[in-house]
Amino acid sequence: MYSAAAGAIVAQASIDNIANNLANVSTAGFKQTLLQVESQPQSQLFRFQTDPGQVPENRLPGVPTQTYVGQMGSGSQIYATPTTYQQGQIATNGDTLSFALAGPGFFAIRNPQNNTTSYTRDGNFLRSATGQLVTASGSLVLDQGGNPITLPATGHIEVDTKGVINVNGVVTDQIGTYEFNSLQALQAQGTSTYTAPATAGIRPAQNTTVIQYAEEKSNADVITSIVGLISNERWFDANEKSISTEDDATNQAIAIVGKSS
Repeated sequence: MYSAAAGAIVAQASIDNIANNLANVSTAGFKQTLLQVESQPQSQLFRFQTDPGQVPENRLPGVPTQTYVGQMGSGSQIYATPTTYQQGQIATNGDTLSFALAGPGFFAIRNPQNNTTSYTRDGNFLRSATGQLVTASGSLVLDQGGNPITLPATGHIEVDTKGVINVNGVVTDQIGTYEFNSLQALQAQGTSTYTAPATAGIRPAQNTTVIQYAEEKSNADVITSIVGLISNERWFDANEKSISTEDDATNQAIAIVGKSS
């Protein structure tokens, strides 16, 4: 019963994870998460008894003994939910302030409310009322020096593959792009934003290309996710049935023993 319950818990967690991936299939720059499962620690089973035992015919105390029976598993458990940073499809949208990244890099953004820096692959930017380049949520897009980017009030904006901003042919700034030694050290903050602890090993991007007039789609695979959703629902149902069957058997055993006594 406990093994089946553990399996049902893992199946439910997997369904929730897949549902989150599907919910963000249209979110630019979203990176899907996986659910890794492992066996729970096994228990060592021993048989304890007193032999020959304290019986009326034997006035001597019994000798306690123990015999090793073997190992018993107790089901599965969640090991980790790592993010997969595979490149999403790049689609052209014609927006001057939309940028996709080809390669492992990230944009750096700063929350003006708490002055914290985070990183994203969602390059659908806007021009704020003060002329600054910002995300849809209002975070400031940072340049290579870690400073907010301010765009001229007028002029044709062109951004090259290195993120260098040209306005009417004049270089005004460069969009900051960064790569990490350990992507798995990044910590998710929202749907497509991450914070980077020191263990992530941040560095200026060297293998990343900026593509203007485009956006990176979510890397969530709809077909695979739907198949996984169906499989995990069946897994959950099977474990639920096992729990119900074991519970019925236990109730019958208690009822029979109660009547016989």
